[in-house]
Amino acid sequence: MSSQKYTFAIFGVFFTESAVLGNWIPRIPDIKENLGLSVGELGFSLFAMPLGTLLGLFIAAKIIEHIGGLRRACQVFVPLWALSFILPAFASTQWEFVLFLFISGGTVGLVEVAMNTEADRIEQLYNKKIMSRCHGFWSLGSMVGALTGGLLAQAGVAVSTHFAIVFVLLAILGFVVASRLPKPEKLVVEEPEPVSAPIIRLPSKAIVLLCILPIGSMVVEGAFIDWSGVFMRTILDASPLIIGITYSFFAIVMAAVRLSGDHIRERFSEQLIVQVSGIAAFAGIVLFALAPNIIVAFIAAALSGMGVAVVYPLAITAAARRPGRSSADNVASITMISFSAFLFAPPIIGLLSELFGLRIALLLLSPLAISSFFLSAQINPLPDTEKSAAD
Repeated sequence: MSSQKYTFAIFGVFFTESAVLGNWIPRIPDIKENLGLSVGELGFSLFAMPLGTLLGLFIAAKIIEHIGGLRRACQVFVPLWALSFILPAFASTQWEFVLFLFISGGTVGLVEVAMNTEADRIEQLYNKKIMSRCHGFWSLGSMVGALTGGLLAQAGVAVSTHFAIVFVLLAILGFVVASRLPKPEKLVVEEPEPVSAPIIRLPSKAIVLLCILPIGSMVVEGAFIDWSGVFMRTILDASPLIIGITYSFFAIVMAAVRLSGDHIRERFSEQLIVQVSGIAAFAGIVLFALAPNIIVAFIAAALSGMGVAVVYPLAITAAARRPGRSSADNVASITMISFSAFLFAPPIIGLLSELFGLRIALLLLSPLAISSFFLSAQINPLPDTEKSAAD
């Protein structure tokens, strides 16, 4: 019974974290208009979040250790992430907007490491695969958040009112579900690192290429989160509700694949799954960039959602079990690289769209989208000789 309780608790953490981001998606065009930003200025401003995330990821393992473990970190940082995202809605200048996004970015970096490492520990404690389903609930959260944001935007609710109410509720929900996670003594505790270990650590040799593997899928996912709304409004003249529905279509397909991902892993090799995912992500982003109407954009969103669904969860699990360092360090390393790509891609798209237009900027992501196909062998366990070297 406790196994099911803890499993649903970690599902709830993933759901809540992404619901914050989901509410943000349909409101990006509104904030852009409220601040009078051009596409390029919006792209520049969005750089602040990945910069903050990088800082959070660099120090995550040490912060989690000092704060009292993964459960406590989730209790603190999931609500803080939700509350921090209220700030961008109240920005009156571009530079305030940049500062507030930097703060939010730092918080989500800490959340990402804590919840992914906790998911892997629960997985090992009960010997059941849950990582893909955790990320499935992440997709469900982003879908529900996007629909909520889209409906409130369509109804004309101000961004500041929307964020002040919804994110406070999500902060409370985040604390409640994190409090139901297993206490530290119920988990397999790894040998702690010496106190003198550095606060900032770079990826070990054993996981460098594995860290690069999910970049393509994360870039495509980040593009849909930050630019699908702007693309649908400016290129396809879509309403806020249609924008929310389009992203939700992307998210629900991604969620469906992730929720069945643990069963898919039992039937097919992880390398094959990554290869098929890379092809789907490539086809989806190309079709979306070239979409002549909303119907084609829906189809492209679904194909992209299928392509990006399971590569990152598979890579997280593989990294957590690679030798050489603690699982928190390994998860921090892969999250630092792949999640930063996820956050850095949107502002780069903004800058590229100033030069070439938004369609071409999205189309330029296609080589990255297919890269996981060529790196798919990295998902496999290390040979014994390489394990010994890593240890």
